[in-house]
Amino acid sequence: MRRSLLAACGLSLFFVPASAKDLPPGGTEIRPGGDIQASATDGAGVVESLPDGEGKRITIAEALPAKAYGAQFTAPFSSAIAKNEPVLAIIKARVIGGAPHGEVLAKLQLRSAPYTSFGATIGLGIHTEWLELPVTFVPDQDLAADSVAIVLLCAHQQQSLEVESIRVLKYPAGTDLAAFPKAKPVRRTYPGREPDAAWRKAALERIEQHRKNELSLTLTDASGAPLANTEVNLSLRRHEFGFGSAVVAKRFSGESEDDRRYREIVDRLFSIVVFENDLKDGQWSPDFDAARKESRNRELDQAFAWLEERRIAVRGHYLMQIATPYNLHDITDSGEIRRLTLASVAERLDFVRDRVVEWDVINHPIAWGGADLLNQRPGLGQLDREVFRLAREKTKRPFFVNEDQVFRPGPQCDDTYTYIEALNEAGLAVAGLGNQAHFHESYLPSPEHLLAVTDRFAKLVPHQSITEYDIVTNEDEQLAADYTRDVLIAVFSHPAYTSFLLWGFWEGSHWKPEAASWNRDWSLRARGAVLEEWIGKRWHTAMTARTDADGRLAFRGFPGWYEIRENGQTRLVRLGRDQLDGILKR
Repeated sequence: MRRSLLAACGLSLFFVPASAKDLPPGGTEIRPGGDIQASATDGAGVVESLPDGEGKRITIAEALPAKAYGAQFTAPFSSAIAKNEPVLAIIKARVIGGAPHGEVLAKLQLRSAPYTSFGATIGLGIHTEWLELPVTFVPDQDLAADSVAIVLLCAHQQQSLEVESIRVLKYPAGTDLAAFPKAKPVRRTYPGREPDAAWRKAALERIEQHRKNELSLTLTDASGAPLANTEVNLSLRRHEFGFGSAVVAKRFSGESEDDRRYREIVDRLFSIVVFENDLKDGQWSPDFDAARKESRNRELDQAFAWLEERRIAVRGHYLMQIATPYNLHDITDSGEIRRLTLASVAERLDFVRDRVVEWDVINHPIAWGGADLLNQRPGLGQLDREVFRLAREKTKRPFFVNEDQVFRPGPQCDDTYTYIEALNEAGLAVAGLGNQAHFHESYLPSPEHLLAVTDRFAKLVPHQSITEYDIVTNEDEQLAADYTRDVLIAVFSHPAYTSFLLWGFWEGSHWKPEAASWNRDWSLRARGAVLEEWIGKRWHTAMTARTDADGRLAFRGFPGWYEIRENGQTRLVRLGRDQLDGILKR
């Protein structure tokens, strides 16, 4: 029998479930319990009804770590839920078959495709005795009646679970969640986390060997004569490697204190950014009025200028998304979709010109289960290739294909590989894979697995980038910090990567606030401290030295933009892989 993924990772799971009997006042019961639905895909598990119709049982004979959704209990309810209304589910369940514990991944999600979830996915420990276990969700948008359900995913580990009932209550927005009962969350880890892990030692050695270069600088006076025996202070100001984040254009011209703090972190820590939404097609409808276009373009021009002045590179994201973007959801005419898409692509490329270093020319070509894909609609099967060819007419910048969950074994990874392979065979020359790398603690692949997947794609494309990194954990910030550290190390150690970008860094401007590196008040989370330590300190070059008789100073360091201080003057000079020697005139 195979051990479960959690056991294989060496986890000790101890739970102190809270009592669900004394519920906080003010709740409205929207599901008293009722029939529980249960399902399992072929080979994922066996579904049975409990005696007298009192619940369902699912038995997972072989774990599917990357496909927890392969077996699930579902409790639909009819009530609409308003944004920020807490939803409290009371799950009565147990594990059987001799196992000391089980686990479900609890979600509040749509009943049908695309199965979007609302609020965090919560790992919930299941015990051998019947217990009522509470779990709370706070949706970030209004949810229509008869559209959502409480879902318990369970195919990720070998187990046999019985669920008798799932009771659901909703509370007014603003209700103090401190009064809600809680079950102690599952504490997870991942292979390769241990302090003396062999993979990490090897990766750090590769970084020292391959990411650093023998660099040199020659100082001359105005006439070109060398400045011999001159003291020079130098410090790496901006990495050549792209450490960065998704950003919002208006923050670079805003005058609030938050805007200033935002810019300070970008300027101090990052060498590349990507606009989170400002260059997506939804912001570039050909039908926008002149005032809206002027405001958008002004904010972007100011942001581009601020970043260029500081030698911070910009990725272009994105030209076309195959998973139907929100601005095209209600359009059924394929000809109109084609017209709007190509017009938007042309307008954005003409506006941006060569102010980005690369483009995500295609975003989400594979997408998620149940996604509405544009290339599956009549007449649009070749639209992505039309976009490629149009873009190539207007820019010579490298083109990336950007997709999520590439580190999961299975169709997402395989189909992304096949998609890029087909584009290359068609002569469209994909320069790189953009790996979104959105992680949740329910599936954290080992750093060695990340490196193996990277090796696979390195045979297909010359470059790779982690384009949208974040990690969501359930009350375990140290896990988030450790995993962020190890993903950073693994990525920086592999020569295929050119950049690593967070999908936001500040809680006040983040698509998943719980995944931010800085809190709303700008205090630092543990995962943010990892960025400060590794990017800002460990992977940093600074020194004071004297030039030789020829005015030359040689050293080993990380390529990038260096701040040079000599004789009271401070200047920037680029010392990169293709420019290992700089000449600086006084």
